[in-house]
Amino acid sequence: MQDWREQAKKNGIQIIGKGKCQLCGANTLSGIVECVEKLGLVSHRLNHSDGVANMTIFKCVDSHMLQHPEIHGRWNNHYHLSRLNLILHQNIRWDYHYSTILSNVLDEYKSRNFNKKIKSPEIGNRGILTISDIEEIESENEYKELVNEWTKCVYESYIDGHKIAEEISKKFINKIN
Repeated sequence: MQDWREQAKKNGIQIIGKGKCQLCGANTLSGIVECVEKLGLVSHRLNHSDGVANMTIFKCVDSHMLQHPEIHGRWNNHYHLSRLNLILHQNIRWDYHYSTILSNVLDEYKSRNFNKKIKSPEIGNRGILTISDIEEIESENEYKELVNEWTKCVYESYIDGHKIAEEISKKFINKIN
């Protein structure tokens, strides 16, 4: 996997290492650098088995990735928006073994639909919640609820990508059935 800083450079993004996150607006002191560092802490706030059972690990990763597509590869949005579609709308109980299947489905999709792109909403329009909102929550129940809200608002911000995510999701469901 390519370093996010290299991917940002490749995408013409100059990393600003101070103030709020330049991509999602999270309340940070050292910008996107701090925002990326916080992902591991926020996504693994519950113990690992509870994080998987509640899918908070996957939801946090997907939400953060979709709020920062400029520091990820070309197919980032396809993968993470499709996984959110599967979790939120197809009621798939995500687990790690599904990740490889989704990657394979996406590889197959790419070979036939190379020019179909999921366009990112403009910076500042990718959901009203950020990782700093999640970080501030103290109780476990509030954490789970706010992660769900964060996930939904990020997913909804990608309305132009829902059709493609649904198409990929159907192919995934066909693979697991």
